Amino acid sequence: MAEKDVTVLTSSLNLGAPFCEFMAARGLFPLYLVPGQRLPFFDYTFDLIHVVREIAQGRSNSMEKVEFVLFDIDRVLRPGGFIWLEKLVLKEEMQKKYVGLIEKFGYKKVKWVVGAKGPQQVYYLSAVLQKPVRYK
Repeated sequence: MAEKDVTVLTSSLNLGAPFCEFMAARGLFPLYLVPGQRLPFFDYTFDLIHVVREIAQGRSNSMEKVEFVLFDIDRVLRPGGFIWLEKLVLKEEMQKKYVGLIEKFGYKKVKWVVGAKGPQQVYYLSAVLQKPVRYK
């Protein structure tokens, strides 16, 4: 990514030094945040943000928490930048939380892949979304 002058932020639930070193060696910023914490970066800093697993950590993944995290991601993402979201979701949660919020923020679905994960209504979502260029 550095060769293309692209800055990438990736979230990590595994804070082990080898894992973070692995990510950093590839030019990524490994970051772990507690629920409700804002991203410690200036506005329009990143071209790509990779979110793995929980977008708002904790058992109560309320709409407010998810919207707060997406708002902050939107804040630090450059116009035309990308969010790569990978998450296990329930079918109704996907439609209610994620599709609605993506439409609310005006993101373009570049890639949207959903696969069943087990016999229950749990799905693996991998989505690449592009931030629109907004004019004031």
